[in-house]
Amino acid sequence: MHKLSPIILAFILGTVVKGWSQHLPGVAMGNYSGINSLYHNPAFVSDNRYSVHANLVSTQFYTANNHVKYDAPYSLVGLMTNSVSDQYRNANGKILFPRTYLKEKLNGNEKYINAGGDTRLPSIMFQLFQGRAGVGISTRVRYILNTTNVTEPIARLMSKTTLNPDIQGTTYGNQSGQLHFNATGEVALTLGGVVMDNETDFFKVGFTVKRLMGLYNAHAVIKNSAFTVLPDTDPRYANLVVPMQYIRVDQIDAQYGITRDEGFQNIKPSPAWLFGGAPPGSGWGFDLGAIYEYRPDVHKYTYTEKGIRKRDATKNKYLYRIAVSITDIGRVHFKNPSYVMQQHVQAQNQEFLYEDFQKLPSSEGIYNAINKSLGVSGSLAPNFKSVLPTAFQASVDYNVRPNVYVNGLWVQNLISQNAFGMKAESVIAVTPRYEHKWYEISVPVTLMNRYRSPTIGLAGRIGPLWIGTDHLTSLLNIGSPRAFNFYFGLSAGLFRKPPAEQNQCWPPENSWLRRIFSKR
Repeated sequence: MHKLSPIILAFILGTVVKGWSQHLPGVAMGNYSGINSLYHNPAFVSDNRYSVHANLVSTQFYTANNHVKYDAPYSLVGLMTNSVSDQYRNANGKILFPRTYLKEKLNGNEKYINAGGDTRLPSIMFQLFQGRAGVGISTRVRYILNTTNVTEPIARLMSKTTLNPDIQGTTYGNQSGQLHFNATGEVALTLGGVVMDNETDFFKVGFTVKRLMGLYNAHAVIKNSAFTVLPDTDPRYANLVVPMQYIRVDQIDAQYGITRDEGFQNIKPSPAWLFGGAPPGSGWGFDLGAIYEYRPDVHKYTYTEKGIRKRDATKNKYLYRIAVSITDIGRVHFKNPSYVMQQHVQAQNQEFLYEDFQKLPSSEGIYNAINKSLGVSGSLAPNFKSVLPTAFQASVDYNVRPNVYVNGLWVQNLISQNAFGMKAESVIAVTPRYEHKWYEISVPVTLMNRYRSPTIGLAGRIGPLWIGTDHLTSLLNIGSPRAFNFYFGLSAGLFRKPPAEQNQCWPPENSWLRRIFSKR
């Protein structure tokens, strides 16, 4: 298909056709979420139902935008699993995906996209001092794409390419937009503990410190620019069935940069690499959290052992739980001259030709092709900082009856859309669930995609396996979704020990004191 590469256009013009629900309300908010709950609030590290809990591996994928809807005749599941029927494949067996499968919303407004995911690598969490304190050590890799404040003509160029006749021949002025793609690795230490336990009122706090490695970065900030899509009159393309087009850059003011592929190819997980300046970028991040539990019937979960009054560590004791946190405070500083390239250009009457962006071997090849097209060369001094997707997170968990809970989650992005770096996905979710230590099922009802897309999902856990989505209809190809996510993982742990004998619970079942309390 003869057109400029969408990846190249994304880098040049600050948009891409392609949000986490990053927060996994279907599996991360329960009492058996273990170390996965620490990404929501580090205070979960203490007084939980595990003495030790470990994540083996888990991952999630997400995308959300306000410009195009997925309108293909086959589902996203079919596309991901390569199970699309033959009628939607070409002669070579490749799945056909014409741009007509992306249904545009044209209203003149600025467009955005949040997309990416994370892979959570081996991590462990364990209890200290009978659960009054906890420690977690976690590792993960994240990849986050944000395009923000993108003018509609640029977004249309990306969703339909230069072949779209609706955008050909017209000069679009005052164009702008931002693209930020970051891949980061992290090693994190979480500490937390109980600070108040006066029977009915229970309070714990926690914090996480993260060592960040900037593995890859590509960014473009476009402002006060203009472009025109015109026919390419090169004789080599004269006999094409579909005429070739090119982009004339009438005016451009752009800052763009990229890191060489060797930056993530040369990963060396050693202390010197982690804490030195060897990666393309490095930095520090922090999470802070606090949790309050109201426990009106805590006496039901208390027992005596050798004359000492203790809590039954295997039981959840709250009627409701309130958790608040601020996550991902910090930034990554890209400054390694061996990998980082960036440029700032102001130019007029330049051209982006199809032939200049074909068979480029690496990210550096893309960067050099852009430089050539804009009439510049080389790189400025490598030095830019990418902020983390700082967010405020709050949740309320209510115990409706034994094993039945309803959770409300609110996540609000705290980073300006004009900021240089990563932005979190803002969501509101209400998730009823049935939980047991060996299995769990939940139905998240979510307002995702910056509170624009109402969705219903389904998630579950059985033994060490957990899997789910917050947007079930998008997987099943019901409607024309603008958002999608999917997550799964393997994690397991050792449950905390129950009382040695059931009749050790205090007060005993036949106690006059228990009868008095039960009448209240």
